Amino acid sequence: MKVAVTSSGPTLDDQVEARFGRCPYFLIVDTDSMQFEALENPNIALGGGAGIQSAQMMAERGVSHLLTGNCGPNAFRVLGQAGVEVVVGVTGRAREAVERFRAGEFASAGSANVQSHFGMGAGEPQSQASNVDLSGSPIGAPGMGMDRGGGMGRRRGMGFAMGRGTGMWGFGSRGQQAGTQASALGSGRKAAALVRGEKCAGCGICVDVCPVGAIRIEKHAVVNPTLCTACAACVSECPNEAVIIVQQRI
Repeated sequence: MKVAVTSSGPTLDDQVEARFGRCPYFLIVDTDSMQFEALENPNIALGGGAGIQSAQMMAERGVSHLLTGNCGPNAFRVLGQAGVEVVVGVTGRAREAVERFRAGEFASAGSANVQSHFGMGAGEPQSQASNVDLSGSPIGAPGMGMDRGGGMGRRRGMGFAMGRGTGMWGFGSRGQQAGTQASALGSGRKAAALVRGEKCAGCGICVDVCPVGAIRIEKHAVVNPTLCTACAACVSECPNEAVIIVQQRI
């Protein structure tokens, strides 16, 4: 069996990292032989979508379980879709974590245990007690975000932002930073949203929530990867789970 462990370093003697999407290393461990592969996390500096990108990376590696400190809702959903079970609240050395897993001491989590954007900035979780979003605006306070309308359906609004202040989805300097960092991941490649046409209903919600106008509707939603900043707003809002974040050539 192969399991992934989020780690602060490239060895089994390093500590389990509390962050999933922005951990420094992933250790892919064969639980039978304890042989492992250390993968430096290419998503650690992403301005948005790091958890989703890292989840897809783990799915591609064919791991059955993820051992980590914390996992947000978007990454948890992607891992679940790939059949990867998540164990949260793991601490100590990576080797000890795997040994405890082998001994059956861990139970898989039924849901994410932290909010989206956990670990951004200085590496501290978003404060729940202070009741603020990443832009510093009180949750539920008026803001210039994308708002769900009070009537039928969803609409673009300027009323209550429900915690989605301009900093949350990557407007302004944060959005530019995300695009720059994503572009730097490889020559001619960047992280960007991709719509799976077979799941898309063409509802247009993703068009409404995209902060940079990177999405249009044809037969289904289509994303311009050059404009996309991989902020993952569309991933969070899509009712059909039709949008994923992937590395794309531009």
